[in-house]
Amino acid sequence: MNSSPQPKQEANQISSERSLLALLTQFIPLSLSDVAMTLGDPLQTSALSRLAYPQETLAGVGVVKGVAVFLESPIIMILHASTALGGQAKSRRALWQFTMIAGLSLSGIFLLLTWEPLYNWLLLDVFGVSSSIAARGRTAFLLMFLWPFVIAWRRFFQGLLIRAQKSIAVGWASVARLTWVIVSLAVGVTLRLDGALLAGITMMGAILIEAVLVTWFCLRLGAISILNQQGYSETKKLPQTLPEVTSYYLPLASTMLIVWGARAILLSLIARSFDGSLALAVWPAAWGLLLSIANGTRMIQQVVISAYEETSQRTLAAFVIIVGLSFTLIPFLLGFTDQGLFLLRQFLGNNPSLVEASRPVIQILSCFPLILALQNTFQGLLIHKGKNWFINLATVVAATFTLVVCGSLIFTKHSGATSAAYGMLAGVMSEVIVLFFALKKK
Repeated sequence: MNSSPQPKQEANQISSERSLLALLTQFIPLSLSDVAMTLGDPLQTSALSRLAYPQETLAGVGVVKGVAVFLESPIIMILHASTALGGQAKSRRALWQFTMIAGLSLSGIFLLLTWEPLYNWLLLDVFGVSSSIAARGRTAFLLMFLWPFVIAWRRFFQGLLIRAQKSIAVGWASVARLTWVIVSLAVGVTLRLDGALLAGITMMGAILIEAVLVTWFCLRLGAISILNQQGYSETKKLPQTLPEVTSYYLPLASTMLIVWGARAILLSLIARSFDGSLALAVWPAAWGLLLSIANGTRMIQQVVISAYEETSQRTLAAFVIIVGLSFTLIPFLLGFTDQGLFLLRQFLGNNPSLVEASRPVIQILSCFPLILALQNTFQGLLIHKGKNWFINLATVVAATFTLVVCGSLIFTKHSGATSAAYGMLAGVMSEVIVLFFALKKK
């Protein structure tokens, strides 16, 4: 008599499992959101390469964007925290308080750095760029001081929409963002605007539009009401006060600080290579292009966090491999085929020196999307299990490998951009290995 309910229970469990199609249906609008977000960088590169002083402007804006993202880095994982905590009202309110405090504080630091003596110290002494490159980037830097606050606000509401299974709204907001980027860059190139001014207007306008739209969608679609009605299980203890959320979020914030701190240091190493001025233009251009492709896999992490308990391991593995390999095909095309070389020339405004120096970077990192898919899968599993500090450890290892490999190559007179590419590859591969063994640890 006791055996009969078990098959029925198993049948119900099987029927409730997420299928591969369901995972892809959830993933695609989220992926489009990330791709739309990162497509701004290559589109901007293509536009700036067609305006006056392309090499100096690309280098200056690249360094300034690196500083902006470093200041943003502590709140990048707000999206993940919002996805994980958004189902419980007390946790959601505490996270919103934390988001506002962190975003405003970081924007305050950014505003302080716009003061010319501090700006010059940062660009000239810390990053070691030339005065002409620093001067080209200053306009964009002045326009971007609200960057961390707007990013924090936007990512909080994106997480709520994902948690409420309204991912399509996140995708639509990103489409609007991408539309703004395309239109503003097209108008700017037509009017022959100053490149740094155009970059600042484009970047800030894009994130403001997206933040407003995800907030509106969240209210319009009743995402918070949906989350309240779901009746999140209390069996899993979540942080419910500001101090508890701060403690929960600390390893995630420190992880991103390490990631983007290492990438900021990477720029300072590139600036000190024998071809520093060219490499500072090439690396943001090539890396931005690769990242716009590879970031199409990043939302794997959100799918894993939200669907892991309802998905078989085989289905999850198939999902990750399909996504990773699909996005990896694109850099292989760009790096190793004649058609890809043609596209690369068009992207870089037929600038021979930029094209020649960028192609090896793309070839070296052509497998990056697949590796990033694995990295985000393992990170999502660790976040789901509450093992956030292992993510932090893996990030420290990755940052160390990245900087050691890149620095060693630069100081043995290798090109700055290709040295950075080898460093990034070594870093992300070492990170995936550490994350894998952390998952195996009981």
